[in-house]
Amino acid sequence: MILLATAISGYLISGIVEQNAIRSKAGAVATFVQSMTEPLVQKLASADDLSPEDIKKLQDLFADPMLQGRFPHVEIWTPDGTIAYSIAPDLIGQRFILPPGARGALSGEVSLSFADLDAGEHIARDFRTSYLEIYSPLRDNSSGRIIAVAEIQEDPATLDHEVARVRLVSWASVALASCAILLCLFAIVRRGSITIEEQRGALRQRAEDAEANSHKLAELQAIARHASMQLAERNEKLMRSVGADLHDGPAQLLSFARLQVEQVRQSRSDPDREAPLTVLEETLDSALAEIRVIARSLILPDIEHLPPGRIIGRAVKMHEGRSGTEVVSTIVGTDREIPAALKICLFRFVQEGLNNAYRHAGGNGQEVWCEMKAASMTVIVSDRGPPPGFVKPGARTGGGMGLHGLRQRIESLGGSLQIVCADTGTRLTMYFELEEGFE
Repeated sequence: MILLATAISGYLISGIVEQNAIRSKAGAVATFVQSMTEPLVQKLASADDLSPEDIKKLQDLFADPMLQGRFPHVEIWTPDGTIAYSIAPDLIGQRFILPPGARGALSGEVSLSFADLDAGEHIARDFRTSYLEIYSPLRDNSSGRIIAVAEIQEDPATLDHEVARVRLVSWASVALASCAILLCLFAIVRRGSITIEEQRGALRQRAEDAEANSHKLAELQAIARHASMQLAERNEKLMRSVGADLHDGPAQLLSFARLQVEQVRQSRSDPDREAPLTVLEETLDSALAEIRVIARSLILPDIEHLPPGRIIGRAVKMHEGRSGTEVVSTIVGTDREIPAALKICLFRFVQEGLNNAYRHAGGNGQEVWCEMKAASMTVIVSDRGPPPGFVKPGARTGGGMGLHGLRQRIESLGGSLQIVCADTGTRLTMYFELEEGFE
């Protein structure tokens, strides 16, 4: 559409510019010839023809090689169609139909047209070239009345260079304007294309991120389901273990105590009752002690209202009291509120980590390090490995839940557990991302 508009506008504009250029050229020629001929035709204001002296002056004027080469034919018309002067002497005094351009000049305007080769004056001279005819009014100096019309015939070839230059300039101007419009449109479209590509890339990246998050969510859901199943299984095993411990321990002791009660009932004297009562007391004490041991491994201390730092301190203190070892604890950052489930997980992690450090490394170099940030919590339990001569105990010293169960608990809450074992010791790292919803 722009190219079509350019072609149409170029054609129209170049035509208009060419016409204006020709008219401007004609006006200049008319003014030039008028300035030379008007003083020599003043007698036409009172006579119908020119005197021989005036004709001689006009012939001498247009006989100049420069003018003759530029204006091959010049006539002066009177208003009645008589040729008062012509470069061709045989036409002087003859009357023809007044040309349309001459009639236009009699109204006071400079007019121009191409020569009509069928006109009488042109047939008389046997014209073969369609000259450009310029008609200029000649006025009386005293009254300003138009007394004659000068017809200047100019070879069109003299205008070709000027017209070609004007045409080239007009087409070049239109082409440059069209190129500027095309460049502006290209820049606008290019910028829009870049913006669309950037938005498309951003949407593609968001789609990829959403797909990756979807896969990650599916993996986390699978982990959570697996962890829930594992926890349910471990809870069932724990219940069976507790039932077996109660049956094999306190239940047996209570059954034995029940037998002692029968012996006391059947005794006839106080000395006979003393021994069964002593055995009964010792049996009940043993049963109570075993029940307390079992309950101690199941019941957590009151930690629901404690911040993470104090929960770690409580777990460390209980471990030191139970194992008789020392633990170095470091808390970095400011304590913040975390969910109750995460508090229990934190306590169990420190408890299990220190139990493993005591069991496998004899409590050598036990250390708990915790860093609390605005959006994350990192807890590390480490030791320096067993000291020389350390003998691993055959039974556990506390009611631990095992690293596998601990991993399941942590992952079910959305955290991660990393275990690093080396000759220099073992390092357990628990990491949780804390969201605003945890507040």
